[in-house]
Amino acid sequence: MSAGLVVERLTFVTPERRLLDGVDLVVSPGTAVAIMGPSGSGKTTFLQCLCGIRRPTSGRVVIDGTEIWRLREDRRAAFRLARVGLVFQFGELLPELSAVENVMLPLRFLGWERSRAEQRAHQLLEELGLAHRATAHPEQLSGGEIQRVGIARALATAPALVLADEPTGMLDEMTARVVAQLLVSIAHQQGTIVIIATHDPIVAGTCDVTYRLRDGRLWPIAPEERQEISQCS
Repeated sequence: MSAGLVVERLTFVTPERRLLDGVDLVVSPGTAVAIMGPSGSGKTTFLQCLCGIRRPTSGRVVIDGTEIWRLREDRRAAFRLARVGLVFQFGELLPELSAVENVMLPLRFLGWERSRAEQRAHQLLEELGLAHRATAHPEQLSGGEIQRVGIARALATAPALVLADEPTGMLDEMTARVVAQLLVSIAHQQGTIVIIATHDPIVAGTCDVTYRLRDGRLWPIAPEERQEISQCS
């Protein structure tokens, strides 16, 4: 994972506006980055361009040494499954599956045997304090538990990059703090790059680096402003 993430001149233009306007970003492994901005600022589009879901108008995205937009669609999807973990605002767990089965899902898609995938999923749930909820289904889980299961699923393949889109948007302040700190600790302990799109100062204050997405560009948060954000958390 030594190659990290390199974004060069990333642009995304719609008929209405220029959501991304030549964004440059370099992130080393083991770093947690917050991307702040209000709804509609382009945060979700930026994450989708990073992981290969939404094709940018122009620019390069290099993850772990692979330039993803040079890959064919099928190879890009395979790369995303193996090397990128996604955490969504609402967890996006499959309701018919238990917590452990949801975590197993990407591993099964990658061809892991069921017993091996199940062992890995149980390990992750235990690490995230959810061993006792392994057989529970999403409707039996709290919002914070759903997000932790979603994080476990994102980590199942030991990805180079984890992208979290407003992961605390539906959580109370205390649970949001726990989830944010969990994502940051994952970056530090596992050498994973974690990028969190958020409008929440609590989340931003826990990250190593914070940017504001404004007018299609990423603007580093000034040290004094970052200190204020950290104090808010």
